[in-house]
Amino acid sequence: MNDTDLMEALRTTRRVDDTTLGRVTDRHALDALRDGITLTDRHAPPTAEAPRRGRRLGRRGLTAGALGVVLAGGGVAWAATHFDRGPLLDGLSCAQSMTVREGDVTLDGSASGRPVSGDDVADCAAIRADAGLPALVDPVAFEYAGNRFVVSRAGVPAPVLADVQPTTPDADRAARLELDAALGDWVDGPRGGCFTAPEAQDYAIASVARAGLAGMPVRVIEAPAGGDSGPCALAEVALDGRSVEVTADARQPVKRGSPEIDDSVFDVSGSLRTALDGRCLSLADAEALARTTMGSNGHVSTVADEALDCANVDLVVGGDIQLTVRGPEASRP
Repeated sequence: MNDTDLMEALRTTRRVDDTTLGRVTDRHALDALRDGITLTDRHAPPTAEAPRRGRRLGRRGLTAGALGVVLAGGGVAWAATHFDRGPLLDGLSCAQSMTVREGDVTLDGSASGRPVSGDDVADCAAIRADAGLPALVDPVAFEYAGNRFVVSRAGVPAPVLADVQPTTPDADRAARLELDAALGDWVDGPRGGCFTAPEAQDYAIASVARAGLAGMPVRVIEAPAGGDSGPCALAEVALDGRSVEVTADARQPVKRGSPEIDDSVFDVSGSLRTALDGRCLSLADAEALARTTMGSNGHVSTVADEALDCANVDLVVGGDIQLTVRGPEASRP
C-alpha cells in the first residue's frame, strides 16, 4: 500500500463511535498514528491543497498531511508504543475557505501545524507565515467535527458558522499546551533521555509548576503487561487531560543510528542542549539560536512569557520536529 492508498483508506473507513473505538483500540497507537501523518510539509508548494478530511478517528480527528521525515521506514508502527503523545497537541488547520459535504471537510489555501500558545488565530498566523502563505482576512477560530480550524470568515459555510462557537485565547489551554510540550521535550526531557521513574516524576512535577498548573496530580504507573519494556520512564498528560502519568520501565533507550528515528532529531537536540547549557537568553536571542540550529529540519514557534527569567525550549518529535521557544522579551541578569 502506497501513501495515497493509505490516506484514501483512512478517509473512507467506516465511522466508529468514540466509546467503541476507545474500547478496542490502544490510545497510544492512535496518538502515534496521528502524529505520524499530521502536519502539512512546510516545503510543499503553497498552492498544494490539504487532502479531504473530516471522518473522525476516535475523539480527535486526523489532520491529513504529508508524512514527516522524523519517523523513518517502519517508524509509525514502532512509534505506536514509543512516541505516543498526550491529548493536547491536536493539529490546527489554517485555511482561506472550507467546504463541508456529507460530513467531509475540504480545505482550500490551507496550512496545518501544532498550536502552542492557546490563541489559535495567532498560532495560525505563524503557521501560515512559516509555510509562505498570506495572512488570513478576518480569521475566525472554531472547533468542528472534533478538529480545530482557523478560516477566513467569508470562507466558512453559513451553516457551519451558525452551528459553532468561535474559540478565543484560553490561558488554561495555553498552560496545558506548555505542559504537554515540556513532557515531550527531547532537549532535557524524558523523551530524549532515559529517566528513571523518580527522575521523570521530578521532571513532571517541575513542568507542572512551570506551566502554572499547581495542584495537577502526577502519579507513577507500571507499564502494561505484555508490552515493550526497558529502563526508561515516560511522562505524559493522562487521557483525562487533568493529570500526568509517569510510566515506569516503559521503553529501551533510543540511540543514534536507530532505523526508527531520523538522525536529524539527535543532531538538533544535541546541538541545542550544548548551545543553551548555562546560558540565559531573551526570547529573540533564543529564537535566533534555535532557527540556526534547526535549519530546515523542522518548525520553530515562539511564545512570549514574561514570567520566565530566561528562554526555554521544548523540542517535540512526531510527524516532524516542532521546537517551541518560550521566554521574556529581554534577558534578565
